Amino acid sequence: MKILAGLIRRQLQLEANDLGHCAVYEQELQRVWPITEENRRAKIAAFAKRRGFRLAYYKQGLCAIFVEDSTVHDIRTGENLGTISESV
Repeated sequence: MKILAGLIRRQLQLEANDLGHCAVYEQELQRVWPITEENRRAKIAAFAKRRGFRLAYYKQGLCAIFVEDSTVHDIRTGENLGTISESV
């Protein structure tokens, strides 16, 4: 999981100005979470949250798209929609 987190972080840093997100495709996802795993989406989202990302999009059999947790991006336009403010 550390390797996957490092890959996502590098992609977000390298492509932040262009895309603002990192897509991880099914072949890579299956290495950590088998496609038949129960509550797979929730586990992927929890992984992202623990590592400072947010799961912006998930389609089983296709990909998961991650963004930095500190900002909200419209993945269709790449527009920065502001910061996330959470109340505790």
